[in-house]
Amino acid sequence: MRTFVEVIRDNSVYTQHAHTFVRVDGTERVVTFPELWKWACQRANRFRELGLKKGDRVALILPDPDAFVLAFIGALTAGLVPVPMYPPMTLAKMEAYGETVRHILASSGARALVTVPSLEPMLRAHLVDAAREAGTVSDGVRVILDAELEGDLPEKAVAPCEISIDDLAFLQFTSGSTRMPKGVMVSHRNLSANAHAIMFDGLHATSKDRGVTWLPLYHDMGLIGFVIAPAFAQVEVKFLPTLTFIRRPSLWLDAVHKFRGTITFAPNFAFALAARAVSDEQSREWDLSCLKAIGCGAEPIQPETLRNFVARFSSKGLRSEALLPCYGLAEATLAVTFGSTAEVMRTEKLDAASMHRGEAVLVDGADGPEIVSCGRPLPGFELEVRGAEGARLAERMVGEVWVRGPSVMTGYFGQPDATAEVLDGEWLCTGDLGYLVAGELFVCGRTKDLIIIHGKNFYPQDVERIVSETDGLRPGQCVAFARAGVDGEECVVVAEANSASIDPREVASKVKLRVRAELGLPVAEVVLIKRNTLPKTSSGKVRRRDTKVRLEAGQLDLLVPRNAPVPKARSSSPARV
Repeated sequence: MRTFVEVIRDNSVYTQHAHTFVRVDGTERVVTFPELWKWACQRANRFRELGLKKGDRVALILPDPDAFVLAFIGALTAGLVPVPMYPPMTLAKMEAYGETVRHILASSGARALVTVPSLEPMLRAHLVDAAREAGTVSDGVRVILDAELEGDLPEKAVAPCEISIDDLAFLQFTSGSTRMPKGVMVSHRNLSANAHAIMFDGLHATSKDRGVTWLPLYHDMGLIGFVIAPAFAQVEVKFLPTLTFIRRPSLWLDAVHKFRGTITFAPNFAFALAARAVSDEQSREWDLSCLKAIGCGAEPIQPETLRNFVARFSSKGLRSEALLPCYGLAEATLAVTFGSTAEVMRTEKLDAASMHRGEAVLVDGADGPEIVSCGRPLPGFELEVRGAEGARLAERMVGEVWVRGPSVMTGYFGQPDATAEVLDGEWLCTGDLGYLVAGELFVCGRTKDLIIIHGKNFYPQDVERIVSETDGLRPGQCVAFARAGVDGEECVVVAEANSASIDPREVASKVKLRVRAELGLPVAEVVLIKRNTLPKTSSGKVRRRDTKVRLEAGQLDLLVPRNAPVPKARSSSPARV
């Protein structure tokens, strides 16, 4: 079993292989495998010259993918522990961004922070200095500009720091969708095991494959899935800037077409965005028949979204078999289960009443919730579904998903209590709800997000799916959660309005009618907020609990005051809008 650093070194003999980096300004940089190794060694030497030693944590806030990848690999080669962090997406919401960054710097005990000149003043003024003054970051945190790591490419690569397979490789901070991010300790052994499982057992990849990604590299799906894992199979990758994809979704599939990409991954929202936003003119010349695997994970998978995506681009050669639903989490390094590229996506329609009781009972017709199969565990992994008391449940019983395998973390960095909450020996409690059928995993939601009204279980994803289909609201930009009411728990919906010109009372009434009609769930309040203000994680996941806290604290950007009268639903069986 080789470390990732050893793999990069060994790959340097493949002179014809290269990665292509598209920078934020649109320019491209091609780095061959031999150059990748030499640049890594050059940056490793610079880190040492700057006084950093093996085991020191170094935070990385670097928007351009080539700068990030070279700094990340250089830090690993020097025996340092990189701490990937997301750059600010906008100058708005800087207070929340600063809070998260200060927390990660403090939790990781980072000795250095590598960034770019455009971000340096803001980081110094608003983050690092403020954190020092508050005493939340250890003394000696140094801001290093990416340019300080550059230099001449060495003629001969210098030997890397001696690294053991069981050494800590880097800290992957969780997305913080439920609470402040925690630093998952990822070892070189974890990386090697998961990379092999992804590339060889899951994707059956060879050096002839080509990856395309716009995923953020500070997140596990982008970093491990497209920087680390492909190296083990000598797969070339084209890296696109994340924000450029968000602004121009056609960039993703256009790169697949031009680069002849065979492997790409994205969360559910990206499939909806591409199907909706790509024009016929932009896709006129595309040939997507090269794609053998287009994976979907990182957030709840909506089967209708994926079907619409395939229908939209099937005329461009996209095969339905290429869709690859997956399941994983940072605490397991990345991947746990994979679907099959030899089969079309499998789903199950379930009886809603049985789901409320914790049973996954198949039903005919179009009214029940539809759940996607995330495939079977990768070799070496085991899954169990357990009940509230920890007992293993039978097939088709909904409970908490537990995982055991070679890439499960050893714990959260510096947080033994948080570690003890989720690890029981070799078993990891994922916090996700699901059920098993003949070894296949179907994921329903998260345990702590479950809405329980009068003893019945409701999944927020089901509520949010219905809300997203309501005219006047932005698809996917909503959350549902429970709060304490006069007569017990009650359901609340917070959703982004399409525009300020909608009739908020009419939209709220439609939401209440539709949710009650389809789920039998009364909604106590519908809160409409302005566009692009819903709290989200750095990877784009909605933050239900954070939204609830901000609502209670009066910190959401409301479209109308909450005390504005909204009529109650009068009927439980409206026509669909």
